[in-house]
Amino acid sequence: MLIVAVICLVAIALASFRYVSKQEHRFIDRLEETPLSSFVFLNPEGDTLRFEPGQTTVILFWATWSGRSLGSLYDLYNWHDSYPQFRVISAYVKDAPEFAKAHDRPYKDRFVLVDGTQAYQDLRVPGVPTAIVLDEEGAVRSTDVGTQTVPVWHELSTREQLQTGGGD
Repeated sequence: MLIVAVICLVAIALASFRYVSKQEHRFIDRLEETPLSSFVFLNPEGDTLRFEPGQTTVILFWATWSGRSLGSLYDLYNWHDSYPQFRVISAYVKDAPEFAKAHDRPYKDRFVLVDGTQAYQDLRVPGVPTAIVLDEEGAVRSTDVGTQTVPVWHELSTREQLQTGGGD
């Protein structure tokens, strides 16, 4: 009976891993197939904002009820302080605006807090935190689902240093 239990646990673990992997691939496929201008974000006051290409943008889907999300959000804050030339869309999901506003950065250029629940659901994002880096034309440059040792937006600062000759 113990052997059967172990086999079942292994089978469940493998099936779960395979499901998560498929979910992430489907999300990336939907993201690449859908023009981001079709996704609607709402600012905390309820006004509609649409994605506009023109500069490199980081979109972070996060939630106040996720400790990992908040960790990613605050890492993004610190990173953006050093690289304010990049636009950041801080998209909270499935959360009350008053909770999200407590984590806002008012008066920061190129950093916008929005309700990202609708876009999150339309894309069927597999979880929070999820980060998307878009180039100037709005094409997907890279994505992160979940937390990573080095968040995806840090690759922008590395490229920036290489382009400007910094980091030598």
